[in-house]
Amino acid sequence: MNKNHFSAKPYYFFLLFYTNLSYVPNIAANTDQACTECHADYVKQWQTSHHYHAMAPASQADILGDFTQKTLHEKDTAIRFFRKDGKATIAMPNLSGKTVEYPVAHAFGYFPLQQYTFETAPGKFQFFPYAWDSRTEAEGGQRWFNLYPGMRSNEEFHWSQMGQNWNQMCVECHVTDYKKNFNSDTQTYSPAYSAGNVSCDACHGNSSAHLKWAAGDTQISNKGYDVYIGAQTPLFVPDDKGVLKAISTLKPSQQINSCASCHSRRSAFKDRGKPHEFYDQYQPALLTADLYHLDGQIWDEDYVWGSFLQSKKYQAGVSCSNCHNPHTGQIKITGNGLCTQCHGSEHYDTQQHHGHQAASSGNACVDCHMPATVYMAVDARRDHSFQIPRPDLTESIGVPNACNRCHDDKTAQWASAAIAKWHPQPKYQGQPHFAEIFYQADRGLPGADQGLTQISQNTQQPAIVRATALQRLGKTPGRNAIVAIQRAVQSEEPLLHQAAIRAAAPYELQDRWRLLQPLLASPYLPIRVEAARSLAPLVNSPNLDEPNKNALQKILQEYREVQKYQADRGYAHTNLGNLASDLGQLQSATNHYRNAINIEPIFMPAYANLAELQRHQGNEQGARETLQQALKVNPTANAINYALAMNLVRAGQKTQALSLLKTAATKGEPNPNTIYAYALLLQDQNKHREAKAQLLKVYQLTPGNPDVSYSLSQAFLAEKNYERALSFARNLAKLIPGNTEIEAMVQHIEAMLEAGTQ
Repeated sequence: MNKNHFSAKPYYFFLLFYTNLSYVPNIAANTDQACTECHADYVKQWQTSHHYHAMAPASQADILGDFTQKTLHEKDTAIRFFRKDGKATIAMPNLSGKTVEYPVAHAFGYFPLQQYTFETAPGKFQFFPYAWDSRTEAEGGQRWFNLYPGMRSNEEFHWSQMGQNWNQMCVECHVTDYKKNFNSDTQTYSPAYSAGNVSCDACHGNSSAHLKWAAGDTQISNKGYDVYIGAQTPLFVPDDKGVLKAISTLKPSQQINSCASCHSRRSAFKDRGKPHEFYDQYQPALLTADLYHLDGQIWDEDYVWGSFLQSKKYQAGVSCSNCHNPHTGQIKITGNGLCTQCHGSEHYDTQQHHGHQAASSGNACVDCHMPATVYMAVDARRDHSFQIPRPDLTESIGVPNACNRCHDDKTAQWASAAIAKWHPQPKYQGQPHFAEIFYQADRGLPGADQGLTQISQNTQQPAIVRATALQRLGKTPGRNAIVAIQRAVQSEEPLLHQAAIRAAAPYELQDRWRLLQPLLASPYLPIRVEAARSLAPLVNSPNLDEPNKNALQKILQEYREVQKYQADRGYAHTNLGNLASDLGQLQSATNHYRNAINIEPIFMPAYANLAELQRHQGNEQGARETLQQALKVNPTANAINYALAMNLVRAGQKTQALSLLKTAATKGEPNPNTIYAYALLLQDQNKHREAKAQLLKVYQLTPGNPDVSYSLSQAFLAEKNYERALSFARNLAKLIPGNTEIEAMVQHIEAMLEAGTQ
């Protein structure tokens, strides 16, 4: 996995077309005219913001791209941008390779790039793969470019696939009060919204009561709004010990939850409701390896919230609007002055602190504490976890650091030495970090479970870090993990509840019930239904009483409604298939898997799960046909190649299986289990040298896997390379201490090595 400076897989892009949508205007509540009467200055500020420009109709005034007969050449294809009958139009090849002229439906965003959509069916919109770089020419902009060069039609972010669908992926955060209205029977959309951009109501909530209050209705409390979304305090100042303290008592605010509804990486469980009800509408992503670096720095597009929750600023009560003007979205002060509002310039805005000359770029607080990552080719976004640069962690576990992002010609050791020179007694360099435990856990190293348990229960750690540690404990079940899960369930933190459900997955159903049953009463829909899903098979158990069964059934129906809300995606139907399978409803499960394949043919897990169901029913031939059907759609799908290889192994066709396993093991992201299976089959086919090479690859990925150490020990022993054999045997003894058979094996190899050197 390449986790350097660029996002490997851009997410969430945003467009809309007005004329075919169910546009229900409410002038009193949803337009800036109603707000202008009292808040003219705020409205004027908002009209300069990204929120205001979140979406626009394809009028000449709102389109920034050059549609004056421009051409973008790609290999042997010319993509044309022009106007036809006054409408902006893009001519590009369709899926059959024939050039088709597509009218632009809407412009999305405006800086540093603007995207465009086109209608593929009534109410359904897709993004063009081509965007306009709206930066200046001096910055490299004012050009057309392909956001996804080389993207194949069987990949999620090809323009024809759901990763580029406006209705499901993007629109809810670019309009106000969006309703998706997908009909799974007809597979059609009837989307609706109340304002065609991010209006005042999108953040403040419905303003109808506020307008009545403004008109003099004294019976209305809190000015007509449900919650306060201002800053918790205006400012922080240092006390006599230099510790920052709020200048006023922190006022409870729902600002961060309101912002998080869009500025976070999360899964939607229903149509967007009140802005601040974040945990009831969404399941936020934790600091998983596919989204974040091990130390919580951003890697994929994470949208700020998950980073900010890690920060000391968040823990202290800093709100978004302490730094950002909430109406323009811009920072309040340019340069280091933004930070020295709270962090005294006499201590921090000095060369003694940051080690850079005043006129150099390195003296900017944000360059060290908010390094930027470029997404969508041109969009640099800053990390909001406000971390202290740790080149020592780069040396030990490979995470990036701010120093070497600029000084990319130098080593992490050089950066560590420079920091040591500025700060001979550094407070943070060399200190324990949760990233080191995550590193050990992801590699299966012994003792990592204890570290994860400690982090998950350490209230000094941010909740999102604790939850991430707890979720990782799902790979190492045991007594420590059970205690951590119990305490997480007893807490009031939704992120810990979410993680507890996943951490409890390996346990027997009755144990899961004892651990997770309290979460069935959660006020938050995602937690409630995920807990019920984990416990679903108990509805068929004689050990669960009828009242509890009925309660569980009721919440499982909520779970089904969530999947129906996302029925335009293959994963929703696959989830329903998995549930039906767990409940013993095998024909229903088969139907759901086939629906998933029909609705989103490139979604490979649907094929894999259907084939597995067929295998359990004794239908190996049917499973093989299902997997072969999948490979026609995506020949390099790792999981499918692996599953089909196992099918052929069971049929005794090992030569054909070996070819499939090679594809599964060598294409895409490395999967230790797949590579290990490939190595074992190579051994079975007497290809020992190749097998050993694959085993060494697995060892690099998971040095804590005892099976791999054993296999490598035996492989080197067969070559009479006793020194290497002993090394892996000793590693195995460390992984499984006290095992007499392993100790005997170590002694045996030691004796052979000693005999061989005499």
